[in-house]
Amino acid sequence: MAEKERFKGIKPNSGLTYALKYAAHVLRQGIGVSKHEIYKLYGGKTPYIHSYSTFNRYMGIAKEFVNWAKEKGINRLDKVRYEHVKSYLLEKAERGLSKKTLKVNMTALKKFFGVVGRGDIAKQIEKDYVDIYTKGQYNGRALPFDKPMQVIERIKNPAHRTMAELQYLTGARLGDLKKMKIDEERKAVIIEKSKGGKTREISYEDRPEKFERIKELHRELQKYIEREGWKNLRKSYPESVRYAARRAGEIYSGTHGFRVNYAQERYKELVERGEPELKALKKVTEELGHNRISMAKYYIGA
Repeated sequence: MAEKERFKGIKPNSGLTYALKYAAHVLRQGIGVSKHEIYKLYGGKTPYIHSYSTFNRYMGIAKEFVNWAKEKGINRLDKVRYEHVKSYLLEKAERGLSKKTLKVNMTALKKFFGVVGRGDIAKQIEKDYVDIYTKGQYNGRALPFDKPMQVIERIKNPAHRTMAELQYLTGARLGDLKKMKIDEERKAVIIEKSKGGKTREISYEDRPEKFERIKELHRELQKYIEREGWKNLRKSYPESVRYAARRAGEIYSGTHGFRVNYAQERYKELVERGEPELKALKKVTEELGHNRISMAKYYIGA
């Protein structure tokens, strides 16, 4: 049987590659061992993994995180902050992970950080579990609507109809709608402190008609927020879109579908205008508020 002493050997400044190997060494010790016996030893919990299939899946997830962290220049355990882990999980949620798969990712990372001496991160993942879980999709990745304007037109609540069209015309996340500002002089939409605390700017100098419509919708939304409250609007919005999508004969995979529509239509517009594909991808990536082109590719299905 594995002993508690097996958990020694990891240091705060250990490299993430070493931490990954160390975690694998520790976690696999539970395979073939009775959970009941481990529960008795560790007060009703098990720090190990008890099946090969779960071990392979959890370590695969931990490896994905380590690779993601390294891309951002994070190479040591003591350099990892919870904000990094949460950002990673939310990025996966944005890619359309189902709630079930997102739950597995959280559990795997909680297990990983628990055995490599970062119990602080493991506890924070558990604390934010519900908040992150709700970001997952019911049926996997977010899908674009075939005819987004038909869905929008079928939304009965006028405030929700305004929110949906703004998402469609700007590619904004739902939470970004309240943070949106309009710069009329520069013909730009400013989204302050979006995901990861970043502020981004979307220029509409090449799309003046859309910009005029966005200005009108933004004014309307401010009135609705003042009258009904943002929390109430946001809470009831997804169900309004779901019902409208059903009436339009569309598949509903989340309000994020309007963001996918924006990305796909914007990319097509840029390419048809003569932009090189890579330049168009970079433009869409920036307008979506991401740093990696792979995210834009994911949205457009490239």
